[in-house]
Order: sequence, then C-alpha cells, then structure tokens
Amino acid sequence: MSNPSPDYQSPGPLSVGNIINAAARIYRDRFVVYYRLGLLAYCWLIVPIYGWAKFMAISGLLSRLAYGEVSGQPESVRDARRHINPRLWTFFGTAFLIGLIFLGWYISFLFIFGILVAIATQINSWFLWVFFGIFGILALMIFIVSLFWLNSRLYLADLAVAVENQSSSTKAINRSWQLTKQFIGRIILITFIAFLIAIPVSLVLQLIDSLIRLLLMAVFTPDSTIFGLIYLPLSLILSFSFSAFLVPFWQAIKAVLYYDLRTRKEGIDIQLRDSI
Repeated sequence: MSNPSPDYQSPGPLSVGNIINAAARIYRDRFVVYYRLGLLAYCWLIVPIYGWAKFMAISGLLSRLAYGEVSGQPESVRDARRHINPRLWTFFGTAFLIGLIFLGWYISFLFIFGILVAIATQINSWFLWVFFGIFGILALMIFIVSLFWLNSRLYLADLAVAVENQSSSTKAINRSWQLTKQFIGRIILITFIAFLIAIPVSLVLQLIDSLIRLLLMAVFTPDSTIFGLIYLPLSLILSFSFSAFLVPFWQAIKAVLYYDLRTRKEGIDIQLRDSI
C-alpha cells in the first residue's frame, strides 16, 4: 500500500472550489497512472457487453484510487483491483438500471407531451393553442430540470460499488439516493463547473479532428473507401485519447464529492482520523 497523502485530506466539509481543486491535484499527481487506466477503459468499449462492463469497472477503479488519496488511505492499483474486479457485473448492472430509470423518465415525458399534442390538434381556438404552447414550453423546462435532479440523485451510485461493500445495484442506487439528499444544487454546480473546465479539451479534439479531415480531403475524396479507412480509425484513436484524458478527472471529482458528503452526513473524516 502507498504512503498516505495528507495534502489531499480535509479537516472537514469542502467547498465547491475545494472539491474541484482537490480532484485536479489528485489527477495531476497521478496523471500517468490515471490516464493509462482511462485509455484502457475506453479501449474496452470496442468489445460489446463485457467490454462495457470493464469500462465501468475501470472507471470505478479510478474513483476508488482517488477516494483513497483524499481520505488519506491510498491504495496501489493492484490492491484496488482486488476489490473492483469481483464487482464487475455489479458496475454493469448499476449502469444498466440507471439507464432504465432515465429511459422510463424520458418515456413518461413523451407520453404526457404526446397527450398534450393530441389534444392541441383537436382545438380550433387560438387562445387554447397559445395556452398549450406555453404549457408545453414549461413542461419541457421542467423535464430538463428534472433530468439534472435525477442525475444528481444517481450520481454516486458507482462510488458506492467501488468504495463500499454494496453487493447489488439496487443497494448502490439507494446509497447514492441517500447521500445526495439535500445536496442537489451543490452537485449540479460542481458538475457544471467541471463541464466548463472540460470544454477546452473538447474544442481541441474537434479542431484536430477537423484538421485531419481537411488534410485527407485534400488528397482523397470524402466518399472514397480509402478516405474512410484512414479517417475513421484516426478519428476513433483521437476521440479515445482525449476522452481518456477527461474520465479520470470526472471520476476524481465524484470521489472527492463522495468523501465530502460522507464527511457531512456520517462524520467519515473523524472516523478516519481516529483510525490512523
């Protein structure tokens, strides 16, 4: 096991800025290891089902490693894998259930919106048309806000699998639901700031991809077979490389946030210090 890293530890609850900074510092100090794991995770995405499960498990591994740093109980990659690997399909099941929850949420909205459209098409009054139009816009706004709310409530489910001994996907989701209660706005703000930080990386990716496409178009026609054979693999490699750069940052943020919420709700910081 690695030596403790007291620089990452906090004497108590963290501010939003401290969470972002702590995650960035952890990633910076472990960049080579974390980036290599992130790249490995994205390479597994090529393999259906099992590869997707591996992607989720490696993402959980990154979170566990970052959580160990911020809690002052760091692990080696090998030690962390001993905990993560047996939970491979729990990670997959958790992600699958969360996907079903979002799908059900989306279908419910479409059903309600479809009823409104069906009613509106039978109305000849312009006043009612305006009313249903305004109501539809409000419903869409409520739906978007509800997606942010739902995402925040389920945001830490994979951490419950990676860090704790949650043996089932439903328990992991319930654990996330419990921890995130009363902290929705805080979680949304953190994810929004992290998204803004990630924008430059995405812009660089799009710029390089466009340059590659333009260079190839200068030599080959876009609809030619050789253009596709060269451009698509290069684009995929580029996308994986840049995405692998971001995923450890996101997982580190989730790990620090998870630690912060446990500190606020369960006094985990005090428990850890008493055990050292």
